[in-house]
Amino acid sequence: MFIPGSSYRRGSRPYATIGLIIANVIVYIYTSYQNFLLESTPQAVSSLGFTPYLLLSDPLVGVLRIFTSMFTHADILHIFFNMYFLYLFGYSVENYLGRARYLTLYFASGVSASLFHLAFSSVSDWSLLVTPAVGASGAISGVLGAYLILFPNTKMSMCTIIILIPLCFPITAYAFMIIWFAFQVIYGYFTSTTIATFAHVGGFLTGILVTWLVARKMALETRQTTGMFLAEILGSLGIVFRSRRGLGKWAKGVLIALIIAVLIGYSYGALNTVAQSPSAYIVNVNANDQSDQLLMVVYSDSVYITTSQVDAVRILVNRLQDVFFYDKTGANSVRNLQETYLTTVSGVVVPVELNAEVKYDQTGVLESASGVMVSRVVNVNPYTGASKMGPSIRIAFTMDSSAIGGLYTVALLDVFASAISALAIIAVLKAEEASALGEEISQLPFL
Repeated sequence: MFIPGSSYRRGSRPYATIGLIIANVIVYIYTSYQNFLLESTPQAVSSLGFTPYLLLSDPLVGVLRIFTSMFTHADILHIFFNMYFLYLFGYSVENYLGRARYLTLYFASGVSASLFHLAFSSVSDWSLLVTPAVGASGAISGVLGAYLILFPNTKMSMCTIIILIPLCFPITAYAFMIIWFAFQVIYGYFTSTTIATFAHVGGFLTGILVTWLVARKMALETRQTTGMFLAEILGSLGIVFRSRRGLGKWAKGVLIALIIAVLIGYSYGALNTVAQSPSAYIVNVNANDQSDQLLMVVYSDSVYITTSQVDAVRILVNRLQDVFFYDKTGANSVRNLQETYLTTVSGVVVPVELNAEVKYDQTGVLESASGVMVSRVVNVNPYTGASKMGPSIRIAFTMDSSAIGGLYTVALLDVFASAISALAIIAVLKAEEASALGEEISQLPFL
């Protein structure tokens, strides 16, 4: 938990922040009341969440989902901590920037976060395109980025629990922000997580950039109207001692190194997407009357298909060979497959008997299929990870695919993310131009 100390406060109550919190809570009540407010229903997450491929296949619906997802949360802890951080940091940012600029910052960061998340599919895993993302975290990350630029030296308290003993220690805002941002980048690159960490990255960098753009003129006007030019002259003569303004060299260096890591990742994603020329398809699968929608990406004579959380669909797809979904030699044909083979699932070799009819389009991509598969279930111990052969299972299935199109839009979004990252580096280098003066004014004895 993080509790701010002294920070810039002026003006009326942060009505925009309070309004955003109320709107998020109302939506959460609507999406979770059937589960006693503990978590949103899967139907709500699916219908209101941002599923990235929709932005490619149906842009109008995709854009709408960006905004609905910003007010939808998975469970009670998700919304609690998001709203806690929104009020914690939004209070000062709104009061300094004003409501109009603050709301512009908030929604610009939220939109950018969704685009960063979509673009990251070319860097990480194409399955991101079919995974719904929910939460205001991206927009709130933009507020954190704004706080970093405006109030980097604000004193905060960082509290944790060690062996049931609460422990709190002081920390500056910039140190907390840098640690938080580093975790987002590291987790995004090196761990498998259901959290859209690079959405947080995108919102944070957009918040830094937007705040630097809009707050530079405000900082100059404040300096002129509060006599800060005189204070700086006196300070240079040793008459007035001021706290450091803006970010220090070490803070800038660490931040820029992290942003460069982000820039390199998205640049790689853009080049990789152009080089592979991937095409995307949505595959509708029905297996033993259980249905799911999967993403299939065909590139460089290879095929990638996402897995499923639906048991029968997952078992079926995990045992089908790549050539079943994409076979250039079968273009414009219908094939009757009667095959027996062995495949490896979770480290266990399992037998598969397949009897199916498959229709391929002019490029050799599966257009439709139906049939029966007989195989064995693999049981995985959730605690040890050990796998062993389970009982036999028979799966009757049908499937069909529809093309989304080429994924060059993802490459363009990689370029967009790279550009925001590069501009954010400039904003960090010149952060003191936009830093608020509240911290400095409190140090002046005559004010």
